[in-house]
Amino acid sequence: MRGSILLVWAFLAAAPLLAQPPQVTVAFAPSAPTVGDRVEATITVRVPTADLVADPRFPAWGKTWGEAEVERGGRPVRISEQGGTAVWEQRITIAAFKTGSIPLPPVAVAIPYKSGTVQARTPAGLALAVRSVIPPSEKDPAPRPPAPPRSLSLGRYFWWTLAALTLACLGAGALLWLQRRRKGAPGRAPALPPFEELAAEIDRLRREPSMIVLHTGMSFALRRYLGRRLPFPAVESTPSDIQRQLLSRRMPGPLTRQTVELLRACDLVKFARQEVGEAQARERAEAARRIAGEWESHLAPKETEALEAAG
Repeated sequence: MRGSILLVWAFLAAAPLLAQPPQVTVAFAPSAPTVGDRVEATITVRVPTADLVADPRFPAWGKTWGEAEVERGGRPVRISEQGGTAVWEQRITIAAFKTGSIPLPPVAVAIPYKSGTVQARTPAGLALAVRSVIPPSEKDPAPRPPAPPRSLSLGRYFWWTLAALTLACLGAGALLWLQRRRKGAPGRAPALPPFEELAAEIDRLRREPSMIVLHTGMSFALRRYLGRRLPFPAVESTPSDIQRQLLSRRMPGPLTRQTVELLRACDLVKFARQEVGEAQARERAEAARRIAGEWESHLAPKETEALEAAG
């Protein structure tokens, strides 16, 4: 007897909940997808709020829902409340990769009431109807023949680009023509001999107030002199490379050492920004002229001997 009373009391306590049970519906967009289409499934829960103590707890989605793949699970959102009933939605993205009816087994939404938690499930027998991408009238479809080639019209951007490239080519050709004309123009002063060229550059550098510019120009002038007098790429060579070149040609050791030491001193001012007084800089300029003169004195007899032997 006591057990029957307890059973009736439990039924009466649960009666308010059963009178207006929560409703769970599922809608698909698109409703008739083809194989591999992304489908947005909207799970809607309508819940009486009289005895509700917290928001419904939607499923924690894994990688699949039945035989469909779950690509993204959205967060539940409360979208409305009216007449004592609140509506929540959760949207997930699913995809199926075979045709036919794809069953989606019931999943539970936990709804916490004061009297306990109710598990509201999605409809039983829920399935996603997936169509084939091949029309049903074609039982054994054959591949379509390739479409004939179509001529594409040339848009205005093509003509603007063609005009710009044509103008650029014409401009480059005119510039090249002017450069060649200037090089071959009559009356142009011939290049000075190596020593005279170095001497003229040293005279010009005497009036240079910047020690960095003076040492840079002096180093370039001396390297250019060596490169013209003893044909090798002295301008692009380091002092150590120049030393090896001179010694390999059996040039005088003391003169080679003076030349390399002067080039290294210039590099210290150019690259290391070593401070040098004006008087010392002028002395180095005179030393460059003197060293070039010694090279002239050493190389002139050799050239004379070579000319006599050839002549």
